[in-house]
Amino acid sequence: MTAGKRPTPKTLTYAYLVCGVGREPSQWVKAASPAQGKIQHMRGAVGQFWLPEILGSSPRLESDNEVARSLHGAMRACFPHDVEICTGRSQPHCVHHSFVLQQDSSHTLYGIALRVWSRADEKRAETIRDLRRKTEPDYRDVADETYWIPYCLSFLSRYPLYNLLGDYLRGMWIHWNKATNLFHAEEVSRILSFPAPRLNDLVRIDMKDYALCYQFPSSPTGFQNFAMWPVFNCLTIPNVVGLIEAAVSPTRRIILMSHHPAMLTVAAETIRFSTRVYDWTGLYVPVAHARSVHDLVQEPGPYILGVTTECRSLFTPPKDALLVDLDRNLVITDHPPNVLTPSQRTKMVNRLTQALNSDVEITGVPQHLKSAYGGGKLIPAGDIIVLRGGEVERVVDPIWWNQDAVMAVMDHVCEKLGRNSGIKAIFQGATKKPLMTKISMRHMNEMVRERNQYSRDALEAWQDFINLKGRMDTELAKVAKRNNILEQEAETWKAQFQKFQAFVESLNKELAELRVKIEAGKREQRRLTGIIDGQKDDQARLALRLSGTERQRDNALEALVLQQGIAEDLEKERDRNRKEIAALQHANSTLVQQRDQAQRVVLHLRSLISGQAHHMEHIVRSIGSSNELAEHVRQGFEDADDEDSALSANENAGRRNVSSKRSASAASTTDGQDVLESRMSSRASKRYSTQSVHDVADRHLREKTDAIADIIRNISEQCAAAVEGLQLANEAADIARMSEAETEDATSNANLSADERPSSSQSRGTSRDNGHVTPTSDRSSVPPTPELVHQRSSTALSMASTAPTAYTARDSVRESSGRMKIVTNGSVDGHDHEEQISAEPLEKKHLAEQSSRTPLGRVMEV
Repeated sequence: MTAGKRPTPKTLTYAYLVCGVGREPSQWVKAASPAQGKIQHMRGAVGQFWLPEILGSSPRLESDNEVARSLHGAMRACFPHDVEICTGRSQPHCVHHSFVLQQDSSHTLYGIALRVWSRADEKRAETIRDLRRKTEPDYRDVADETYWIPYCLSFLSRYPLYNLLGDYLRGMWIHWNKATNLFHAEEVSRILSFPAPRLNDLVRIDMKDYALCYQFPSSPTGFQNFAMWPVFNCLTIPNVVGLIEAAVSPTRRIILMSHHPAMLTVAAETIRFSTRVYDWTGLYVPVAHARSVHDLVQEPGPYILGVTTECRSLFTPPKDALLVDLDRNLVITDHPPNVLTPSQRTKMVNRLTQALNSDVEITGVPQHLKSAYGGGKLIPAGDIIVLRGGEVERVVDPIWWNQDAVMAVMDHVCEKLGRNSGIKAIFQGATKKPLMTKISMRHMNEMVRERNQYSRDALEAWQDFINLKGRMDTELAKVAKRNNILEQEAETWKAQFQKFQAFVESLNKELAELRVKIEAGKREQRRLTGIIDGQKDDQARLALRLSGTERQRDNALEALVLQQGIAEDLEKERDRNRKEIAALQHANSTLVQQRDQAQRVVLHLRSLISGQAHHMEHIVRSIGSSNELAEHVRQGFEDADDEDSALSANENAGRRNVSSKRSASAASTTDGQDVLESRMSSRASKRYSTQSVHDVADRHLREKTDAIADIIRNISEQCAAAVEGLQLANEAADIARMSEAETEDATSNANLSADERPSSSQSRGTSRDNGHVTPTSDRSSVPPTPELVHQRSSTALSMASTAPTAYTARDSVRESSGRMKIVTNGSVDGHDHEEQISAEPLEKKHLAEQSSRTPLGRVMEV
């Protein structure tokens, strides 16, 4: 590999491609079986391999032959076993690996590949089942079997930026896997247009939370964008020393094997970087395709090949080649290298052990090289710069790894192998002379490698031509078969067309007949349409009438229900009115009896008043007789002393009776007290006066006058009680008549409709106006009772008397009526009258109150 002839790239990446199988399974091409051995399938894979295709690329495949050659080489490196389709409920793991395309001495490309999986739809799954039924004799159909189809995304670059491009590709796919169009439009175009950095520049690609970075070296041979320590996890230090010794030997044939393609490239790059002093010029294929492994192993020159373990049965390694199994820590060869002496080999082992700080535990291939997304997330393998957030999880070197010390040991051993020592250093110089030929060994190796590469390319092109020719022959056979089928179908269609023409002629005749029938049918249809329209109109009218009749029926039913309710209410009202009429009749008969009794009372009162009038006339006449007056005067002078003593005793007894009766009766008035006081004063005055004739006459006159006043008051009270009883009877009769009238009005109004019921407010108002019985009542048969007003004037019988006459109004008469008694005899003695007045006031008052509150039937008892 000559760096001086390498063209200066303009961008960081060279190309981008997507490869896999096409959309239609019918166009898939089966891969040819190898001449030797058999490729082992991965777990859950279908027992068939298909050739991959370039589904898309940038730049396009047909833009340049060099680009097409590079893209085809990258496609073969992406699928070293060709395409395998897997089955299973869960998706297989996504893997990534790096590879190197050494096309000639001046053109080497470095690539990174990411293999992803897509679920096959039902159509492609059914096609895959059909293909398996044809190719696999022991195939058993499973209805719900899921097929996973692999696709590979790859970047090509002129710089060995394995970690940088690998982290970028994995990060962008996990972010844009649901929108592949945006992934291709945004991220792919971004990285393809990234300018190529110069030496010692810092490359930085910003991600979401961090930035990927890599410091370019100061020389073209100093690129190291990968970790070397995974080799020491897979091989022991003596095996690593034997591997380095084989790399610096003249034959230098190394075959690396592993199940993981990512580990193959890391191991090959570790070997080449460790022997950078020699500047490797032999064949270098870290990931070899399965169909070319047999030829690559037989190369005559030196090489470093990476072959997957599944292809182990496809080749037989040469005897001088070193077969290294990285998964099992095995190094197999028939001719071990002898460049180093046993002591040098032991010294190198010891120095490497010291450089690694401790014993290294063999744990196999690291996890980040087995899966692209460990734990379902991206773990960057290269250097990063955190932009936001906390610490970002990344792949870190183990604590025992010291690259500077390891590289110092490697460079020291390589440099020492290029120098002479001992006698050779004295005679041949310190530096070993290379083998002298017409051309240098370096150029010879490059020529051999390029010849072999061209021969392999020609063989691959021939194989591709054979495949394409086979596909073309298959397609031509399909086309010829389809052509024969189409010719047969054309003959069939021609015969059918002739039959069709005969059918057309018969159909034309039938068409003419059908037209006539159609015209007749149209006329009949118009006639029937008119009839139907008439029937529709009749039906509409009948529907209107029916709706009207139904509304009337509903109204009649509602009126019937209402009339039934009214009839029930009227029946109840009639029963109630019967009861009320019976009660009113009974009350009426009672009122008639009371009216009769009231009339008898009135007649009795009239006779009583006439008797009292005669009595008063007798008293008045008796006042004018001088004999009685003289007798009274004489008795007054004779019995003055005896009368004084008796009067005092009577006054004391009268006072006691009056005080006790005053406390028992609440209706006693001040007028009675005035009468008693006037009498007592008159008697006292009689004791202490001059006892003249005039005084005796005046006293006698006053006593008669007081008796007349008591009789008049008694008559007035009896008349007033009778009048009040009549008024109560009239009111009860009016109330009975009003209730009867209201009952009749309610009955008549219930029989009438709502708009014909008359207003009875006027009649009720009229009856209410006559609620109180007055003497002007039309129906009253009792004559009006005159008001009795007692107005007494002073007597003129004695001019010497200056005592004021007692005036009692009607109110006072009512209040003191309890102390009065009607006297029916003609002569009334003053002392007897005084005793009667003081003896029965309470009883008469009680009878007067009852007469004012009782009906007319009880007035007669008073």
